Amino acid sequence: MRGLPRWVLAPALLGALFVVVPVAAMVARVELAPGPDGTGGFWALVTSPAALDALGLSLRTALVATLCCVLLGTPMALVLARTTFPGQRVARALVLLPLVLPPVVGGIALLHTFGRRGLIGQHLEVLGIEIAFTTTAVVLAQTFVALPFLVLSLEGALRTQDTRLEDVAATLGARPTTVLRRVTLPRVLPGLLSGAVLAFARALGEFGATITFAGALQGVTQTLPLEIYLQRSADPDAAVALSFVLVVVAVLITAAVHGPRVLGGPGARPTRPRRGAPVASGALPDGGGVVQEDVSPRSGADRAAAPGVEPTPRADTAPAALAVRAVVPERGLDVDLALAPGEVVAVLGENGAGKSTLVQVVAGLLLPGDVHDARVAVGDDDVTRVAPRRRRLAWLSQRPLLFENLSVEDNVAFGLRARGVPRARARRDARSALARVGAADLAPRRSTDLSGGQAQRVAIARALVTDPRVLLLDEPLASLDVGVAQHVRSVLHHAQREQPRTTLLVTHDLLDVLLLADRVVVLDAGRVVEDGPVDQVLTRPRSRFAARLAGVNLLAGTVVHVAVPEPVTVGSIGTEQGGPGPGGADAALVPTEAAPDEEAAAREATLAVDGTEVRVRGTAGEPLAVGTGAVAVFEPRTVAVHRATPEGSPRNAYRVVVTSVEPHGPLLRVWGRVATGSPGDLAAGATTAVGHDAPHLAADLTPRAVAELRLTPSEHVWFVVKAAEVRVHPR
Repeated sequence: MRGLPRWVLAPALLGALFVVVPVAAMVARVELAPGPDGTGGFWALVTSPAALDALGLSLRTALVATLCCVLLGTPMALVLARTTFPGQRVARALVLLPLVLPPVVGGIALLHTFGRRGLIGQHLEVLGIEIAFTTTAVVLAQTFVALPFLVLSLEGALRTQDTRLEDVAATLGARPTTVLRRVTLPRVLPGLLSGAVLAFARALGEFGATITFAGALQGVTQTLPLEIYLQRSADPDAAVALSFVLVVVAVLITAAVHGPRVLGGPGARPTRPRRGAPVASGALPDGGGVVQEDVSPRSGADRAAAPGVEPTPRADTAPAALAVRAVVPERGLDVDLALAPGEVVAVLGENGAGKSTLVQVVAGLLLPGDVHDARVAVGDDDVTRVAPRRRRLAWLSQRPLLFENLSVEDNVAFGLRARGVPRARARRDARSALARVGAADLAPRRSTDLSGGQAQRVAIARALVTDPRVLLLDEPLASLDVGVAQHVRSVLHHAQREQPRTTLLVTHDLLDVLLLADRVVVLDAGRVVEDGPVDQVLTRPRSRFAARLAGVNLLAGTVVHVAVPEPVTVGSIGTEQGGPGPGGADAALVPTEAAPDEEAAAREATLAVDGTEVRVRGTAGEPLAVGTGAVAVFEPRTVAVHRATPEGSPRNAYRVVVTSVEPHGPLLRVWGRVATGSPGDLAAGATTAVGHDAPHLAADLTPRAVAELRLTPSEHVWFVVKAAEVRVHPR
């Protein structure tokens, strides 16, 4: 009853009784002992020649019909679940039509198709082939009514499966048939078996279509349901006994196929190691061995393989350049990007900016109809129309996406086996790859028994063992704990140093950018808004996302004025007598003077922030012209926060509504959106409207200052920053 309301017990029990009671009533009528004249009795009735012939025929034809359903229904379910074509709904309705048709109607349809004068039967008769009123007709009738059960069950199982596992297999070099055989079908095996059981049960009990299309010839077409129907008038006791036999056979087969070890129920997998088990000295929280992180500059020289591990023979695959042009209108992506050989480019941006779509275009995982204009070149090869398995790329996503039906060793060897490498060599290379990522001890384990960090390291080994020309990393560390992510990041760092690869890295983590990337590309609404070396983007960001990642405030706009700055007096938070105290008084304002920067005297610029009436003044490191685009950048630590209206004439003073207060090391980061309205309204405490497009600014304060200023969400305060602290860069 966990998570269920108690009232569901009543209808559930009623439904169970509705099924069980009629069967029990029938069983109660079974006469076990012979009659006074020595005839009858259950055993004699069910072992009569007619009953045995009918039972044997039913079992044989039902098994053959089930096999036909599997052979025909599996491809049908795959097409319906994994493809899109005009009239798909109509096709699905036609496939499932036998579910709603009376069986006798199905028998008539089969008779007019395969009978002597039928659409196909008349041509078969010329060849001396007769189907109607034969055992073959029984199989066809049973297949006709049972096929939709398998298709419906398997299609549902296919639709619930994560297709990214199949995408991973394709990028590892597996052919479509290999993907189907080793990845897709093993994962939907429970659904396939369930559908086969339903199909067998329906075929075993088929009556209407069989008697219409095949008749009732003993030993030829008279199945057990037909025998029960005929005995119902001649010998009711025999009909009841045979009905009981049919129920027992159906229950036994259904229960056997639905056993837990077949369909993945309890006990289907080995138990996971119990929590709290001892961890070897030097091991990480995820159970892996320690790999010392080396953050020194990259070197093209190969590092020595792990002691005792035979180096994997490498193909002659120098790092390849990558050029991609992708236009996906449905997802708003329009990107033109080029990567130098061996370069690691980090792709940043808000959720929905198009980062993962870009990776999918490069990997060839989007349907051709979804991509309006695309060109992907790896080195000198145009792979735009090449299948993912032939692109020699490796794709690593946020989830490890290991194949659950394979061991760790076989997971890593999968790509090599798909490329035709002999099994023994593939496994040897897989063990070597696991050793290089500190996971050699995981080789014999099941992939389902790994922690998140262990699984991700195995996925890295699986991706690298095929020696790809380009590596695609789609937030591979996003779902890992901090400590585990640090270790996996170190593994990636060492792998790149051991053999540089052209890499496209999608991430939100500043550490990934600092430790792994050579260059940063920022996407916004599917367009590249910033592109440059890591140090340049992080120190002089030109996009809001890069600024937030770098921990600075950024306001983008247009230069409206360039002038020589003058000394400015502003108020800042003071702690002198009369300042904020236990009584909650406003912060004291201490006048301070900021002298103009002589070197930048001729380069003070005023920006009009895009889409707002906000102005920001700062100093530029290079000449700017009125009307050109620029960004103003300043650190949160330079922002002073006030309750009262600032005194004097501060160059940059903004009324803001506090949106959140977050921990930021030993300080607290106060976030606020610039508000509209007059200063008088704000001083009176009036509610001020704040739009989602209003600039979002941050200020770093001590916990004491936050407490004294009573900074909580929805509070109205002033953010003030000196013009000398604001740096303006062209964009």
